[in-house]
Amino acid sequence: MFSQEILSQFSDGLKQLLENCDPVHAALVATVDGHMVTMEQRGSYELERLATMGCSIMSLGDTITSELKMGICNNIISENELGIVIFMHINDDVVLVSLTTQKNALGMLLTHSKKCAKDLKNLVN
Repeated sequence: MFSQEILSQFSDGLKQLLENCDPVHAALVATVDGHMVTMEQRGSYELERLATMGCSIMSLGDTITSELKMGICNNIISENELGIVIFMHINDDVVLVSLTTQKNALGMLLTHSKKCAKDLKNLVN
């Protein structure tokens, strides 16, 4: 689906996200049908299943916002007892998922993830 050059640039984009935002512990790019494209992480998370779940939750968000006539779902934020996970569309074909275990890092995670998604979108468009 993606050329080796694009895959390498996706990986570089995720590495840059982790380098530029200390609270980010892991990030991945997945296709909208749930296949892992690439991932980067500081810890040891089981991210393969997260790729599938991330795409499912974005699809659910798209359905909800469509039903409510609220436009396109840009991102979904899951605030949890032990951290935060953000799911966002890069484009119609791929999704960015990023996570942190720092509960007070929502703003940084969201800001840096949005920039990363925008940069990755420019690669594939």
